[in-house]
Amino acid sequence: MSLRHAMLGLLTFKPMTGYELKSVFDNSINHFWNAQLSQIYRELGGLEDKGHIVSRVELQHGKPDKKIYSITEEGDSELQRWLESSPKTLSMPMRDELTLRVFFGSRVAAKELIYILQGFIRERQEALAALRFIGECLDGFMCEGTHAQDAFYQKLTLVRGLKFFAADIEWAEESIEQLERRERQSED
Repeated sequence: MSLRHAMLGLLTFKPMTGYELKSVFDNSINHFWNAQLSQIYRELGGLEDKGHIVSRVELQHGKPDKKIYSITEEGDSELQRWLESSPKTLSMPMRDELTLRVFFGSRVAAKELIYILQGFIRERQEALAALRFIGECLDGFMCEGTHAQDAFYQKLTLVRGLKFFAADIEWAEESIEQLERRERQSED
């Protein structure tokens, strides 16, 4: 999966500025594909050079002009080609700093790991709340530019995100319990 294809897919919903595209990323697919604003603008330039998108400038009074990007037929064909091709891998890329820290956890005090895990739980709970809000939007088809057919497939990815974050929270809570139990046993 690539940033380029994620952006082409999002631009099928409606034309957007780079800033709007970043907002849509953050409010829809961020639980499985995120991007920095600088990455988005860099990729927009590449997509435009390839003819996959076009831009138009919208003049604004008293504000900087807006550059609005739209997908082209060539871009739509590229997205379709990518969607119909086999993924290079079906597994999620795995580079998880938290798990790495826990793996080497014997080198630090348990309270340090517990503190880190508690922060992780808070982050995941916030992510769950955001996904639940997105789910409410999808349920009511209130998300701007979302059609019922799109919402069905978007809901499938949302459910995966909900389960993923819930599993992370469960693991972190169990890890904290085990660390606390181990600490109590070592004190006895």
